[in-house]
Amino acid sequence: YLSFIFRKQWYQRRVRDTNYFIQTNLSKASGMGEVQEKKPNGCVEGFKGFCRFLYNPDDNTVFGRTGSSWGKILIFYLIFYGCLAGFFAICLHVMMMTIDPEEPTVVGRTNKPVLAISESALYKMDFKSAENWKEYKTAAGNLMDKYKNQNTTNENKFEWSTTSLGECGGKLEAFAVNSDDMKKGCFFLGLNRIYNWAPDADKGKLVFDCSFDAGPAGSGNLDPAAVEMTVQPSIEDQSLDSFYPWKSLNANGLQPLVAVEISIVLNEATKTVKKDTETHVKCLPYYYSNGEKTQVEDSSAAKFQVIYQGKVEGE
Repeated sequence: YLSFIFRKQWYQRRVRDTNYFIQTNLSKASGMGEVQEKKPNGCVEGFKGFCRFLYNPDDNTVFGRTGSSWGKILIFYLIFYGCLAGFFAICLHVMMMTIDPEEPTVVGRTNKPVLAISESALYKMDFKSAENWKEYKTAAGNLMDKYKNQNTTNENKFEWSTTSLGECGGKLEAFAVNSDDMKKGCFFLGLNRIYNWAPDADKGKLVFDCSFDAGPAGSGNLDPAAVEMTVQPSIEDQSLDSFYPWKSLNANGLQPLVAVEISIVLNEATKTVKKDTETHVKCLPYYYSNGEKTQVEDSSAAKFQVIYQGKVEGE
C-alpha cells in the first residue's frame, strides 16, 4: 500500500513539473510576440488567378465561359451586327437615290465668286529656292496635265493652249524658266465651281485682272522695277462668259483660266535692296464695260507672292 502511495505522489509531482514547464515556455513565447502565419505572395496569387481566368481546367471554361456559352454569344453578335450593317446599307442606298450626279442637293449657301487655283504650290514663285521652284514647276505641270486630259462631253470646254493663255499655255519649259540669264513664270486664275452661276451681262463681260499689292504685312513693293507682270490674255481679249453658266465637270469641264506672266528684270533686280524684293500680286474678278472695271459682287481675291534675289549686301 505504501509503495502504491509513493508511486502516486511521484506521478502527481511529475505531472505538476511537466505542466509548469509547458506554462513557462508558453509565457516566454507570448512575451516574444504571437507566431504569425506566412502571408502568400500577392503577385504570384494574382498571376495564378489570372491564369485560372484564362482557362479553368476544373470547369473547362475560357475567360469564364464554356464553349457552348461562347458559341451562343458569337451567334448573337453575328446576327446583331449583320442586321445593323444591312440597315446601314439600306439607308445609304436610299440616300444615294436622292442625289443627282449633275445637280447639288443644296445650292446658294456658298455661291460666292472666289478666284483660286487647285494647286497650292502655284501661289508662290520663288526664284531663290531650288526646292520651292521645283515644287512650283511640278504643280504647274500637274495643272496643265489636268486640263489637257479632262473628261467632258462638252465641245465648248476650256482648252489649255497658247491661244487661250498666251505664252503661259505653251510647254512648261517655255514659260517656267529660272536660269542665270532669264527668270520667269506664270500664275493661273480661275473661279471656284459655282453651280449654275453666270456673269451678269448687263454689267459687262467677266474678266480677271491683277495689280501689285502690299501683302499681309503691308510691306510689299507696290511699284517693283524688277518685276514685270502681264495678264494673258488681256482684259480686252478675254472671253470667259461663253463658258458659263457652269453646271458640272461632265457638262462643262474645268473652269476657264487666265494666266499672269511674271518676268524678273535682272539688271533691275541687282539694284533692288532686300526690303523691296518682297512682291505680292492680288487678282480679282471684274465686270468690264466701256473701258471701266467693276468688281464682281461678294467676290474674293487670289493672292500670290514673288521672291527673287535682290542687291547683295556690301555691293
